[in-house]
Amino acid sequence: MTLLDSSETNPLEADSLNRVRPFLKWAGGKVRLVREIIRFVPRNYAKYIEPFVGGGALFFSLCPKNPILADSNQELMNCYEVVRDRYESLIETLQEIAGLPYNEETFYEIRKWKFPRNQKIKRAARMIYLNRTAFNGLYRVNRSGEFNTPFGRYKKLSLPTEKVISSASRALQKAALMMGDFEEVLENLARKGDFVYLDPPYPAVGKYSDFNRYTKDFFSEKDHERLSESVRKLDERGCTFVLSNADHPLIRELYADRKFKLVRVFAPRYINCKGDERGNVAEVLITNNLDSG
Repeated sequence: MTLLDSSETNPLEADSLNRVRPFLKWAGGKVRLVREIIRFVPRNYAKYIEPFVGGGALFFSLCPKNPILADSNQELMNCYEVVRDRYESLIETLQEIAGLPYNEETFYEIRKWKFPRNQKIKRAARMIYLNRTAFNGLYRVNRSGEFNTPFGRYKKLSLPTEKVISSASRALQKAALMMGDFEEVLENLARKGDFVYLDPPYPAVGKYSDFNRYTKDFFSEKDHERLSESVRKLDERGCTFVLSNADHPLIRELYADRKFKLVRVFAPRYINCKGDERGNVAEVLITNNLDSG
């Protein structure tokens, strides 16, 4: 687990829902479910911890004062670090990329770009560009860890605005950013009184619904079993948690014998190669906050 340095600027206080917009378009993101999830967020808690941060929809809606944001996706966490610490340079680099022709050829050329780890701004700009131009914002990699989502064929290039990026930067100022496996993050950092939101890659609910390839190490059934054990430990430790997941037999089985609350919700699904199979899909919210909702 790698801790990324945090700056000392004052955090942005949120006084309304969705005051800060996520700067990434994330497959499986929770922008449209935030109101449902917030019903189970306690009014008071010590730390906010999110070990599968993804697009950060709940974080940006709450703008908590003392967040810990983590993910096993190295490029994603680099992107958050650059937005937090060097957003002005990032905007300049994005403007340079925006000056290139917007077409399929440019997309695949940028998809092939490779930068050393210390070229953080260029890596972040590449990721944001691919996120906004690839098919439905899907971040998918092969076994070698290479991004392989195809071109999205949108009519025009739509990168996050300077206002969106600068607002996200302010919201991230007090965030501790970590790269690591969720189990390690929770074991080392979650303590009594903390609130933990978990939004892992979902198990496939159909032939075309594989959202597991965010890193070269796919999120497997065993990982979901590990996650259920981590959730049990969170509850025993005195943490409040909310877990989002697919309404899938595996998930119901893993949490069936627990004292947790399971609430069925519906979220729009846009990522399917068959247009007639897109639409609202059932998900579940699992929580130990039994007095809420």
